[in-house]
Amino acid sequence: LIITVPVLLSVAFFTLAERQVMASLQRRMGPHTSGFGGVLQPFWDGLKLGVKEPVLPESSASGAFSAAPMIAFILSQISWCGIFISDAAFQGLVLMALSSLGVYGVMLAGWASNSKYAFLGCLRSVALMVSYELGFGAALLSISLFLTDSTGMKSLNFGDASNYVQLGLLPLCFIFLICILAETKRVPFDLPEAEAELVAGYNVEYSSLGFALFFIAEYANMAVMSALASIYFLGGFSALKLTAIFFGFVWVRGTLPRYRYDQFMRLGWKALLPLSLALFSVYASFDYIF
Repeated sequence: LIITVPVLLSVAFFTLAERQVMASLQRRMGPHTSGFGGVLQPFWDGLKLGVKEPVLPESSASGAFSAAPMIAFILSQISWCGIFISDAAFQGLVLMALSSLGVYGVMLAGWASNSKYAFLGCLRSVALMVSYELGFGAALLSISLFLTDSTGMKSLNFGDASNYVQLGLLPLCFIFLICILAETKRVPFDLPEAEAELVAGYNVEYSSLGFALFFIAEYANMAVMSALASIYFLGGFSALKLTAIFFGFVWVRGTLPRYRYDQFMRLGWKALLPLSLALFSVYASFDYIF
């Protein structure tokens, strides 16, 4: 409960903030009738999903179909526990492992639905997440070459580095931010949920609490990735920095178009991955020589 309740409240207000910011970017009215400034709107949305009848497709694998959203939700909660691990030397590795496990919830949802649209969405999502995890991991390993914490252990806190090291590692910041956009399946990398092509992607057969759990997991993972970026590149975790990075997520959504499937795969495998590995090689050579 110590982790779950704050995460659920954060997700509720993140969704409200996203709708208000998107409304401002598009010069229209956002939620404003339920409570002051629409503050009650997320709770009504959650209540609506909770009282809907859960639908189990007749041809689906019922056990796996029911387990998939729970896997996604539980992993998102465990990831938040990983944020508060005191040993910074292993914090990044734990969160990378948990992020990799998130693929299984998505894959299971698409396969168990026994629907070609859900299955296509899950294939796209798994390919996307696996592709960008490589650049994500290389960026974290490159940071760990240079930074140590107060005990002399390898650390992953960008804010602890000298000004020269920070300047040299700045390209990793941009690679990392692009990778977390892809990891969380946000615009311009939201092709797994392309409504016009796949009728909402891997979770098309879900309703009621199943859909709600996927929704909560997605926004909780956004918060986790925002916290990671804050810790590694902005000198530490704080609510203000996390909010600023989340605003960047929404700003990108409101300004950039969606990539085609071949475009984001080409960006991941032919641009970000070679660049991140090349930077890792340069940084490793520099660390070895000096």
